[in-house]
Amino acid sequence: MPTELAKARIMMHLELVNIPCSRDFTNQIYSRADVPELLDHYINTNIPWAGSPQCQRVSQTWGLTLAVTNPFLMHGIIAFSASHLKLVRPWDEKYSIAAGLHYGLSLKGFAASLGDSVGRENADALFACCYMHAMLAFHNKTPPASPDAKDDDFAWLRLMKGIPILQRTNVLRPHLNRSLWLPVFVESGAFSAETGPLPEPPQPQIAAFLEIEILRFQCDVRPGEDNEDNPYSTPLVHLDRLSRMNIDSTKIGTLMVFIGRMPEAYVVLLEKMDVRAMKILMHWCDFASQVEQWWCQRPAREEAERLRKVIGEREVMMTPESLA
Repeated sequence: MPTELAKARIMMHLELVNIPCSRDFTNQIYSRADVPELLDHYINTNIPWAGSPQCQRVSQTWGLTLAVTNPFLMHGIIAFSASHLKLVRPWDEKYSIAAGLHYGLSLKGFAASLGDSVGRENADALFACCYMHAMLAFHNKTPPASPDAKDDDFAWLRLMKGIPILQRTNVLRPHLNRSLWLPVFVESGAFSAETGPLPEPPQPQIAAFLEIEILRFQCDVRPGEDNEDNPYSTPLVHLDRLSRMNIDSTKIGTLMVFIGRMPEAYVVLLEKMDVRAMKILMHWCDFASQVEQWWCQRPAREEAERLRKVIGEREVMMTPESLA
């Protein structure tokens, strides 16, 4: 569908449902007249800003067309664009209002669609929204300095696990090889169970590589043995792969596979503040912080620092000196 036609149909839909509400006091700051700017920003931004190269290409090529018939994606696109502009132009309150309004509507609509109808007709829109929700979940995670921050808050991780859950949905499996998102799935290595021969770690990653080897020993993950029942095993396998790469925007898919393949038992360990589980996630955050994108770098650095602080406090509590 031509871009201008898609934009016109989106504007018609927003007018029909009266979003943003014409009688709301915030209308003086953010109104429907601002939406074309947000849509244009989404499709025309040409720096790396919306995931991996393939993810950004598919999103910007097909996003508005898919959004015309899937309001949850329409709201997700507007929220994503507004969230980015909120960082670029923090003095303009309309972006903050738009980001909050449309993100909430996108989450609500996405959940309703999962409950009502999932099939090939809306599969690509669901995948598109999942990718955006994953990035926004990381960007919107509670900052460690916030009074609302909690040491055991890993809810953002669960919000980032949507893509593999959709991929495993029986009704969507036949669609995967025909999906617009197939290049993104392939780019991430999500379809590959084998890691293949692994290269030596590049010089900047040597220290992390050695720490991961120590963690493997501490977590009783034995090379060449069946570690299937060990909740640390799969995260460590993917962390090892990351330690052998130069991390940049082209590796975002591989970073997200780490999140997607986290066993539930490992997430539970995180929520129980297990030190070894937190150390693994801390290293992942260190790698993610090397991605120079607005939704990723700052939250990854903050989370890595937070985890180091929490781990340090808990390790002190476990030392014999603390029991004296």
